[in-house]
Amino acid sequence: MADKLKEIPAKILAWWNRYTSKQKTIIISIVAGVVLALAILVTVLTRPQYETLVICESTKESSAIIELLEGASPAIDYVYSEDGYQIKVEKSQIGQANLLLGANNIPTMRMSISDVTSGGLSTTESDKLKLYKAYQEEMLEEALESMGNVIAATVDLNIPEDDGTMIAQNEDASAAIMLELRDTLTNDQASNIAQFVKTALGNEKIQTITIIDNEGNLLFSGDDNQSITSNANNQFTVKQQTEAVLESNIKKVLLGTNEYNLIEVSSNLEVDFSSVEETEHLFYPADGQTQGVLSHEDIYESEATGGVSGVPGTDSNNEDNTDYVIPDYENSSSSTSEISRDYLPNEKVTLTKIPAGLVQYGKSSVSVAAVKYKVLKEKDAKSQGLLDGITWDEYKAMNQERTKLEVDEDIVDLVAKASGIDAENISFVAYEEPMYIDAESIPVSGTDILQIVLIVLILGLLAFVIFRSMRSEKVVEEEEEVSVESLLYSTPEVVLDDIEVETKSETRKLIEKFVDENPEAAANLLRNWLNEDWGM
Repeated sequence: MADKLKEIPAKILAWWNRYTSKQKTIIISIVAGVVLALAILVTVLTRPQYETLVICESTKESSAIIELLEGASPAIDYVYSEDGYQIKVEKSQIGQANLLLGANNIPTMRMSISDVTSGGLSTTESDKLKLYKAYQEEMLEEALESMGNVIAATVDLNIPEDDGTMIAQNEDASAAIMLELRDTLTNDQASNIAQFVKTALGNEKIQTITIIDNEGNLLFSGDDNQSITSNANNQFTVKQQTEAVLESNIKKVLLGTNEYNLIEVSSNLEVDFSSVEETEHLFYPADGQTQGVLSHEDIYESEATGGVSGVPGTDSNNEDNTDYVIPDYENSSSSTSEISRDYLPNEKVTLTKIPAGLVQYGKSSVSVAAVKYKVLKEKDAKSQGLLDGITWDEYKAMNQERTKLEVDEDIVDLVAKASGIDAENISFVAYEEPMYIDAESIPVSGTDILQIVLIVLILGLLAFVIFRSMRSEKVVEEEEEVSVESLLYSTPEVVLDDIEVETKSETRKLIEKFVDENPEAAANLLRNWLNEDWGM
């Protein structure tokens, strides 16, 4: 084994000496070019790729964002421009940075003025709004797909048109998001994504954002943490908070049925803000008593004999009678009896206070609008034969209309029991709406093109080296080395006259004759001698 290892350097040296100086120069140049190309390729592939995270409006905002990025865990690799306004993040961490800024209510994407205002004189404000909508959808999809747990994302935005009214200016944009996930998404992660989308859209509320996965499971449906534990400053705030709790409960119940993907609930509650205080007194006799409930009783009796009877005093006088002098009566008598009773029966006093803000469910109403998405992927449409004779875009254009669904009475009854409102006061409409997912296209970047060009160059250089080496070996094989003895033996014997000449002269004659008859073989022989003598 050791002998074979020792033979390896000698074999390599022998292989190397087979080439001429020109061939050796070409080989060294090719190897140096391949090494240089590999070094460039490794540098390009291993160099961090940065992507623009945000373009700040002031250095103060830049400082706040940099402080957040430095305090992130795990750490986020970032760079910023010379003026300090543009901040870039390593491409694999762009999703983490977007979630971090979104959780701190810092918008991560701003529409470029050139992207919005670009176009000719025929471009209307409606066209610009559509371009802005498409741009926002694309940017949100790219940001969501950069997250480690998301394979693909589909975003559908509904941005209200600004017609100059206060209602339009205060109306938030809505977002319907469908995610294809590698693994289950936690509630906290779904809430963070919704918070990020809310901030990116510039919304004030999060209720207009709904997130589902490609299996139809609901991941987020607005703010589920509505409560009325905080003190309301006015009656309108109390009414809004009460309605928010009711709408949230109805959403939870309906989404739990897995019948619909998107649900919007609006309630109109009749709330009584008047304070009522009732006091009830109950009187009842004590145990063992038979008399009724008596609060006060006065009994007066008067009796007279042999004289004038009547109530003492002026009460017995009659204004119509004529006054006469009445003689004294000797045999007369009178008696008076007066009784006064006050019972102390048992008493029960009940004081009832009805606070303000009582919901009158009999006078309240609820409206529910539900949407069920019919998801269709482009590859599934092709496999089902739906695209025979038409393109994918034509099929989507022909099947954009939504279909109204019949609502089951059990669903309405479910809403009634969840809200406490009578079924007669509940309005429920449902639609089936198509959602199309385009086939994924493989993007080709400048880096990919550079890699392909370098690989082609490397393969071309290797092919050139192999071709040159094979050609050299072929030439060597054709030029076989011829010895003097074989040349002499191959020459026919010539019968010489018996002349006394030196042996050297006869050999010389044979060589000259061989050269005359075989000039090419003689030239090959001389070339071989020169190669052996000079080490060529």
